[in-house]
Amino acid sequence: MDAAPLRDKSQSFSTKVLLIATCLLAAAHLGLLVMAPHGLGWSLLILVMTFWCLKCARGVLQGESVQALMLMSALMALMHIIMVLGLPGAVAHHSTSSASHHSAQAIPMLAVGVSELVLTFFAATILNRSRIRSSDLLDAR
Repeated sequence: MDAAPLRDKSQSFSTKVLLIATCLLAAAHLGLLVMAPHGLGWSLLILVMTFWCLKCARGVLQGESVQALMLMSALMALMHIIMVLGLPGAVAHHSTSSASHHSAQAIPMLAVGVSELVLTFFAATILNRSRIRSSDLLDAR
């Protein structure tokens, strides 16, 4: 069941903060892409994921549920952590022969991953609050 569009003032404020944070994180992705050049494949993946995230944010701005944005943030956080750690079956995104070079590149990427987790948590909180309000309205009838 999708949550009803968010309309009360506290939800509206929370949603605006979420959207601002999403746009700042998208800008951080683009900034990291410019500051730390990537290969064509990684660059395209980063661009597609960033614009997909902004598409979800636009949906929230138009009154849709924050669920898609929450799931997108969770997926991106997971991908960042996998790329930093280089888990079995996945290649570390910034792995090089130099451990210090890997750390210097992994720290900003891990920070973005943690930011994505915070965004996921914030979106989940908004989604939960909207569902509680929606069920309270149905119970009041």
